[in-house]
Amino acid sequence: MRFSEAFKIERNEDEDWFDPHLTVDTKLFIDPLLLLEAGGEWAVAHHELITHFVYCYELVARAIHPTSVAGRTAHRLLTFPEPAEFGLGYTVVGTNGSGSGTQFAQRMVDGIAVAIAAGLTQPEHIEEIGILNEGIGADRISDTVANVLKSRFIAYTQQIARNHNLPMEMHRVRNARCALKAGRWITEAVALPTNPTTGKPLILVPARILNDLPILNADDWFDSHLNADIRGEMNLDVGMRVRKHDIVTFARHHPDRVRRWAREQTSRPDLRGYDFGNDSLGVVQWDQKPVQYAKQHPVAFTQVTTQEELSALVAAIIDQYRHFIEDQRGWALLWNEDHSEKNELAAQLVFLGIAQHYLRLFNVEVDREVELGRGPVDFKASSGVTIKLLIEVKKAHNGKFWNGLEGQLPSYLTSDSCNEGWFIAIRYRNNPASEKRVIELPKRVRQVEEKTGKSIHYSIVDARPPVSASNIEPKIR
Repeated sequence: MRFSEAFKIERNEDEDWFDPHLTVDTKLFIDPLLLLEAGGEWAVAHHELITHFVYCYELVARAIHPTSVAGRTAHRLLTFPEPAEFGLGYTVVGTNGSGSGTQFAQRMVDGIAVAIAAGLTQPEHIEEIGILNEGIGADRISDTVANVLKSRFIAYTQQIARNHNLPMEMHRVRNARCALKAGRWITEAVALPTNPTTGKPLILVPARILNDLPILNADDWFDSHLNADIRGEMNLDVGMRVRKHDIVTFARHHPDRVRRWAREQTSRPDLRGYDFGNDSLGVVQWDQKPVQYAKQHPVAFTQVTTQEELSALVAAIIDQYRHFIEDQRGWALLWNEDHSEKNELAAQLVFLGIAQHYLRLFNVEVDREVELGRGPVDFKASSGVTIKLLIEVKKAHNGKFWNGLEGQLPSYLTSDSCNEGWFIAIRYRNNPASEKRVIELPKRVRQVEEKTGKSIHYSIVDARPPVSASNIEPKIR
């Protein structure tokens, strides 16, 4: 369910707020450079963001030791817990947020020290820190912006709520604002809409400042014209994969190029955020057509009180998922307009869109990316503590396809004391490798069952776009 659905909002054409999902975080991020591009109050907000970091740079430069007053203050002001109120970015489960913690704060302190040592003594763009350091990616940059500018996003949300006469409740919000000169964050009670599924506060942001990656990122810096000489020495073409560690090393040797490139990007005429229409990641449109399909195609069940009933219900849901993808143009949600495949996440989210609707009719919980010791399983369906099963979704041509079946799924089942699992193979390609895997899958599933003693089911879903009738060659008899 989305924010607009929960509050029965009919949006005006001139409204630009992003409509978040209320149970699953959307893998998009606040892009600092798009604040400048948005102009007006958001350009002022970007200045506020930079002011925060100018002060932190000064503190780091003055700190003679991490435990000195300046060192402790810098660490405190650079602690950016994951802001779950926004429903953006990466979380392990739902929209709970995992928090950045003190380790990330220290990484930010170290990153600023590196920037200062490299000669970038005054920040112009906080993304430069991510180019000069490993472990500071899109999610951390976004968390940083959300924390520093949270008071502005709260005011933005309150205005939207007033415009639509939405109810607001008082919520205690961590890092609701920052007392910069006092060197501390302030937690306070503010009026915000309440997420009806969690009871927690909701904060909205303009859609135009969201992106899948920051415009100022390490890979694009390395691929820029400024580094043609480095790529030439390494015999690399633009876009060839290079380790982040190596990019960081080059950036630290050429901080002037980092600053020059960042300045060039601010004047680009083609700056824009995420393309919501094409939705190349498949993270926005997954809960619209799939849910509509599920509502129009009910399953013949009345209750789930046993493992057998849960098994039968999930089997029926997976069959509906296959039918939606193969026969109802659901495959279109897994491909981009340029005929490239969307990543595996898109297929998983479309499954979630369908499964959520059916399972909740029978009070069955479906959790995504549940951490089970050796990593997160794609889905866990459960009714109570003992009635449960796990589901893995993999592209048939994924390099870790067989490991998903023979390694990951059995490991997750063991970790969760679960005896039943599903392995869903999504076929995108016509190549021999995919064909061979599809043919071998039934036998390999039986082998896993015999080895582990677990009950393993499988389904093969054909996500290849159907060939147009006009392009089918007539058979020669």
